Amino acid sequence: GLLLAHSGQNDHETDFNKAFAMMKIFTLLALLLSIGETAFSVPEIWAEPVPYFEVERSFIAPVTAKGSGHRGLDFVVEDDQSVLAPVGGVVTFEGIVVDRSVVTFRTNAGLLVSFEQVCSLVSPGQQITGSKPVGTRCTTHDSFSEHCQKCVHLSVRSEFGYLNPELFLGTLEPSVLKL
Repeated sequence: GLLLAHSGQNDHETDFNKAFAMMKIFTLLALLLSIGETAFSVPEIWAEPVPYFEVERSFIAPVTAKGSGHRGLDFVVEDDQSVLAPVGGVVTFEGIVVDRSVVTFRTNAGLLVSFEQVCSLVSPGQQITGSKPVGTRCTTHDSFSEHCQKCVHLSVRSEFGYLNPELFLGTLEPSVLKL
C-alpha cells in the first residue's frame, strides 16, 4: 500500500490556502498589467506648432548619447509668425542659449518641449495650453547661423533622451519594406 503523510490540515484549510495563493497571484498579475499599461501607453497626438507646417529637416537619432544627429525637427515659419504650443504644460525656461532664443516647457506627461529661434511670449512658471502662442519666430543675434532658412527647431526630451517630435505630431509615416 501507499502511505500518505497527513499535514495536520483539514480539507477546508487546504482549499482556503489554495484560494488565497491564487488570489495573490491574480492581484500581482493585475498590478503588473496596470503598470505595463501606463508605462507603454500610446502618445497623444499634439496640435501643429504652426498651421500646415512642412518639415524641412527631420529627426536623426544619434548613435551615442553625445554623437552627431539632429535631435528634433525643423519647420519653415515666416518672420514674426506665431509658434503655437502643440500641447499644454508649464514653461520651464525662456531665454538665450548660446546665440539663439529658446522656449521650453514641461508637458503634463513630463516631456520637455523646446523651440529654438522663438522670441517668447511666455514666462517660466506660466501654465500654457495647446494651440496657444508661445512666441514668434525671430533671430536675436547676428552671430547666429541658420542651417535652415526661416526655420524653427522643435525638440522633445524624456528622462531617457531625445524623442522624434513626429511621434507626437502624427506625421511619422510607418516603415514599409520594399520587395
